[in-house]
Amino acid sequence: MLHHRTSEFARILSSLIEKAQRLFGTRQDVLPVHTSGRGAMEGTITNLFSPGDEILSICNGRFGEMYAAMAERHGLNVRRICTDWLKPLDLAEVATALMESPMAKAITLCQCETATAVVNDIPAIAALAREHGKLTLVDCVSSAGCMPIEFDAWGLDAMVTASQKGLMSPTGLSVAILSDQAWRATDESRLATFYVQFREIQKTLHGTRPETPGSTPVSLVCSVEEALSMIEEEGKANTYTRHARVAKSVRAGLEAMGLRLFPPDLTHRSSSVSAFSVPPGTTGPALRTALKDEFGIVVAGGLGPAHKETVIRIGHMGYVFPKDAITVIGALEACLFRLGCLDELGRGTAACIQALG
Repeated sequence: MLHHRTSEFARILSSLIEKAQRLFGTRQDVLPVHTSGRGAMEGTITNLFSPGDEILSICNGRFGEMYAAMAERHGLNVRRICTDWLKPLDLAEVATALMESPMAKAITLCQCETATAVVNDIPAIAALAREHGKLTLVDCVSSAGCMPIEFDAWGLDAMVTASQKGLMSPTGLSVAILSDQAWRATDESRLATFYVQFREIQKTLHGTRPETPGSTPVSLVCSVEEALSMIEEEGKANTYTRHARVAKSVRAGLEAMGLRLFPPDLTHRSSSVSAFSVPPGTTGPALRTALKDEFGIVVAGGLGPAHKETVIRIGHMGYVFPKDAITVIGALEACLFRLGCLDELGRGTAACIQALG
């Protein structure tokens, strides 16, 4: 284990920051935060706002709702919009809310809402926010490394992501990026914060040698730095293409088995996660147990009381390749057949393989 106050470790930390800047399309500082993703998300609230500030929150899933709840817990006035999990994001509703909320300082949302496998149109929302003089704060935890993010070009003001999904590393490290306008907001903020102070993190990064406040999780920094190297070796565009290809093949396999994608009427689906409704004859927990016990494959259940028993989510992010798509579809097909939910085998796997090209 390297000591976190050495020149050797400072070189690794610097490499992480430079590679993350290239991946996320920014010249701004990439701030390492010693938390899981929600710690950095909360940091964007506690570092940028003051009690009583008004914000808009797009809540078309569990994590959009969590962003809103964080702000409410810290005394902000939150207007929740686009709250129907089953409907595509309505840009007209966002535009109307922005016009009706002249005192709002920001809008929060997720790029990929993993509760529903939806992708929100970040460039379009950021453009609307800029028209009305609002900051755009984006949770990119389950999208970073899986689909394009261009922080500067899209005009984002704050984004956060974490180590454990598209960045292929253990949980416990997140990063945050702020625009110039967001940095100015940190200087005006009056919310109490100690553990996650973006100005303090920035200050230590620009010291004699790059460091972070407190004791740095060295192994996590090394892991994320290596993951970013892997993405650069594959090529950023190739990484995104691979994720889209795997996602397409998984969904082709699901639909060939007669399974309904969840929600059924989405316009933009994620490259990092797919969701489907559990068919009659079984339950989500029973199907998940069968996949784990018989094939060693772990998938996630639905989120929220209405979907916990009836939805399955398949993550295909990070170190995931076409062979993994074929494996999970084949295993799912076998489990559904054994549970009496399919009349014949082979359709899902064949469709998955054909979709891979």
